[in-house]
Amino acid sequence: MNVRQVSHLYSLLRPSNIQEIYSPLLSSHQVRLFVKRDDAIHSVISGNKWRKIKHLLHHVEQSGFSKVASMGGRYSNFLHALSYVCKHLNWHCDCYVRGYPQQSFTPMLQDIKGWGARLIFCDKQEFRNIRQQAPNLPKDVFWIPEGGFSELAVKGVKETFYELPLDKNAGFDYLVSAAATGTTLAGYLKGIEQLKRNVRIVGVRVLNNDDEIEEKVRQLTKKSINSTEFDLVRGYEFGGFAKRDERLEQFITSFESIHAIPIEPVYSGKSFFATFDLIQQGYFKPGSRILLVHCGGLQGKRT
Repeated sequence: MNVRQVSHLYSLLRPSNIQEIYSPLLSSHQVRLFVKRDDAIHSVISGNKWRKIKHLLHHVEQSGFSKVASMGGRYSNFLHALSYVCKHLNWHCDCYVRGYPQQSFTPMLQDIKGWGARLIFCDKQEFRNIRQQAPNLPKDVFWIPEGGFSELAVKGVKETFYELPLDKNAGFDYLVSAAATGTTLAGYLKGIEQLKRNVRIVGVRVLNNDDEIEEKVRQLTKKSINSTEFDLVRGYEFGGFAKRDERLEQFITSFESIHAIPIEPVYSGKSFFATFDLIQQGYFKPGSRILLVHCGGLQGKRT
């Protein structure tokens, strides 16, 4: 098998620009809204998936591995991105998935299988067990925790701030992002701490896992949710992970038609809906500049 180097992937990537959004709602509340177009990085390994995975991939390669294993749900964007990358690198990939083989395959699982990764299904208790302790793997297989949870993933997310303007007048007062496992939010929090940015991080919860997010953020940053730098907003789960209702569907359709930015109902749609709703509620101070990070994962439109 001809194994490619991780550096080969960089030729597939595109820049993530910042795009301002205009709306009467923004003007009436005296705020400006900008979208960090991480969805444009790549059609599959886009958004926080690439940022979380890139240093992990280099570490795996430098450690002499070409076989990896990780875990996630049936709609996991992280497993989707990881298996795609492994196909291009000619690496072996095992995906431990919460669910049963008798269930209909989600579009993510269809792609993962098509890219040659091995699907290993786990029931609810088995999945919880491997969250606590990695499965017993052969010595030549490198284990990557769910969602890439690690200091290396945090390092990649933190680098988002290298792409933001340094000029005080062009900086941002808030950074808003979808929140799932908490790894991405931990990276943003580390970024403002180490790079001395005066930005408040706002995480929009997209599934019902408050305790998990708080614990992950604490482990990686030694900070608590709802500190002076960080807030986790609730009420935008729309029933839980990968669930939606008519309000969310209508918002996505309207937003895309007006602003020509694609979003999906699993992650980005919920964080964009929440941002506009929070603006309507007066959550953001007048005069604020808000950066809404598009987390990619547009295959979620196929759910």
